[in-house]
Amino acid sequence: MHWGQIKTLLIVSFLILDVYLFMQVMEKKEEADIGILQQEPSTIEEQLKAESITYKNLPDEVEEETYISVTQRSFHIEELKEEDPYSNQDTTLLTQHVLLSQLDKPVEIDENINLEEMGEIFKNIVYYADEYTYWNWNKEANVIVLFQRKEGLPIYYNQNGLVLLFLNDKNEITYYVQTMLDEAETLAEKKKLMEPIRAIETLYNANELKPGDMITKVSLGFHTRVPFEAGVQVFAPIWKVNVNGERDYFVNAIEGFTFSSSENDFLTEVIDVTLAKTEDRSKFEKLVKDLQDRLRSIETSG
Repeated sequence: MHWGQIKTLLIVSFLILDVYLFMQVMEKKEEADIGILQQEPSTIEEQLKAESITYKNLPDEVEEETYISVTQRSFHIEELKEEDPYSNQDTTLLTQHVLLSQLDKPVEIDENINLEEMGEIFKNIVYYADEYTYWNWNKEANVIVLFQRKEGLPIYYNQNGLVLLFLNDKNEITYYVQTMLDEAETLAEKKKLMEPIRAIETLYNANELKPGDMITKVSLGFHTRVPFEAGVQVFAPIWKVNVNGERDYFVNAIEGFTFSSSENDFLTEVIDVTLAKTEDRSKFEKLVKDLQDRLRSIETSG
């Protein structure tokens, strides 16, 4: 056999071997791909269970909501006199948007007060009380925090729609600071929001949930990431997710991004702003000192 024929035979043999090996590789890859497809990804419920992250009492129905725009409300002394819920208080406007009211007779708050009793108390003290809802009793600053509601939902952590009830060392309300948002306008048609479990999944994927955590409560509200001094402010519907009864996270129920807020940081900011707006400090010397003391209490606790 001539060398040329031998060389041709070898080339053909190697080509056949290459084709055979290629077919083997493709067959193995196809089997592997089928295996991957057959492995169903674990659900968020399974992932949470694997890490002992529990939840309960999720809202059953998927809510519908949209963005709202709100302006800040201006107070007028004449109007407040008509709405005065508690005759024994001296109300002053620090600015057209911030009122300060000092109670002639302090109102005692029981350490173990329930929500219904708390509602009855601040309803008889605070202006336009029906528009506010109880949020928390911050023990570091000894302040009871009320958030305003819009569209029946609380506006979380906004210094332009809240009441701070300041208590003395006997747990008596002695004065309060109040701000208020005006009427809300919807910016689009309402549409279905993400399901509460998807909000939990968003936090899980962002590594905000740790093994053993308990999702205490998931509820709907409004929040904005950008506070304002004047003009129009836009609020997004959010799921508030409370973890272990201690940490609160907020998940934009339309866009899905997450954020959190520190109550102590928020109170520090509000008190700082209140002090800055108290121009006649000689008139409110005792108040200014009290607010400064509360700021120090918050800083010490942190």
